[in-house]
Amino acid sequence: MKRLAIVGSGPKTRESAPFGDNNIDIWVFNEAANAAWCKRWSACFQMHEPELYKGHNTKDAEHWTWLQQEHGKPIYMQEADPLIPNSVAYPLQAAQELAGVPMFSSTFAYMAALAVMQGYEEIQIYGIELSVSEYNYQKESYLFWYGFLRGRLGDKVDSAITHVGQNIFSAPLYGYEGNLTLGIDYFKRRADKLDNEWKAADKSLVNIKKAIARAVEKNEYEDVQQLTLKYQEAALTCGELAGALSEAQRYQTFGDRYADRGGFEHSAAQAQKDGETMKPLIWHYGGMAEYVWNIWKQTNGAQGGGQMKTFIEKMGTIAYDTGALLGAFKENIAYINKYDDGLLANGISK
Repeated sequence: MKRLAIVGSGPKTRESAPFGDNNIDIWVFNEAANAAWCKRWSACFQMHEPELYKGHNTKDAEHWTWLQQEHGKPIYMQEADPLIPNSVAYPLQAAQELAGVPMFSSTFAYMAALAVMQGYEEIQIYGIELSVSEYNYQKESYLFWYGFLRGRLGDKVDSAITHVGQNIFSAPLYGYEGNLTLGIDYFKRRADKLDNEWKAADKSLVNIKKAIARAVEKNEYEDVQQLTLKYQEAALTCGELAGALSEAQRYQTFGDRYADRGGFEHSAAQAQKDGETMKPLIWHYGGMAEYVWNIWKQTNGAQGGGQMKTFIEKMGTIAYDTGALLGAFKENIAYINKYDDGLLANGISK
């Protein structure tokens, strides 16, 4: 019988994997194969783009060097890399045909599909402990492929409920266990509180903007530089409150319908994803503002001052919009936590 253990890096359960049983193959993720806790491995999956696996790795600074070494075992990748002697191109088309739907939003999905294609008859799962960010967009893929494996192998898929740190299989029974209601009154109280905080933050932001305009007119270079940093921080804070307020107001429109935890998760994940694309723009305009500030200081010209105010304005807008996405993310995470706390208080497992 072909036996396999898929071992994630989650610290709660990864070391329970059967490293001492040589009759079971071990598949690991990314830099885990070179980690001290990984006693052995049979295949490694590095499904990121070259720019990522060749770049700085916060978990293992030697990951790119390690990939270029000979290991005598397959390292599955999007494409075979001539600089990586053990790299093997992942059979994506065959995996997609096996699934019938494009449900590949995690490395675990690629592993599960390949395990079926390679004829494994028993599969154990360890260390899949989804973090908050991973949970938001990988949960559905994990559940799909766990169900796929159960359908193919039955009880030969060792219970992921036992081995994963976060029990994503436990949910209220529809029709049997009631859903917690976060009703209109709760969201109205949140919106009222956030509205007062946002108004105060917005007033502060406007005052800083006026101070920058006065300092530019007087060619007070050092003051402008300090106020620019203060303005960026204030714009982020104000935007964060605006994003949170917008979410509270949006959920008010739901009336007293029960709160949808899945909706909170989806909104948080989308805000986090969009926020990541905005961050580089803040630093871009911040860098441009510093460049224009140097030119303005050297030339002492009115045109440079005007350009300075323009770039500061753009940087502030980007900071505000980024803050709004961060605020929406945090607000939805707070709703998730309140929802789960309410379930526990009513004796219902999350």
